[in-house]
Amino acid sequence: MVRSFFDDLRRQKAYHEKRDLSIRTIAEETGLSQGAIIRLKNCKFERVHLSTLEKLCRYFNVKSLSDLIEYVPDEAATDGK
Repeated sequence: MVRSFFDDLRRQKAYHEKRDLSIRTIAEETGLSQGAIIRLKNCKFERVHLSTLEKLCRYFNVKSLSDLIEYVPDEAATDGK
């Protein structure tokens, strides 16, 4: 399973910049499509381009992909089943 920290990063950036950061605004400022951002935000993707991750890391000023998304093993996989 993949977990996204997109909403947390968006709230932090909006708070620090004292402005609303809608998906549309982020799309316009990063050059990404709203659909790509929403899929990443909701972890509804089968693959993602490295350039997409790079743009979002740069936009949110994070140094590691683990600040944006994180792999979390499924329980069944950790139980040895």
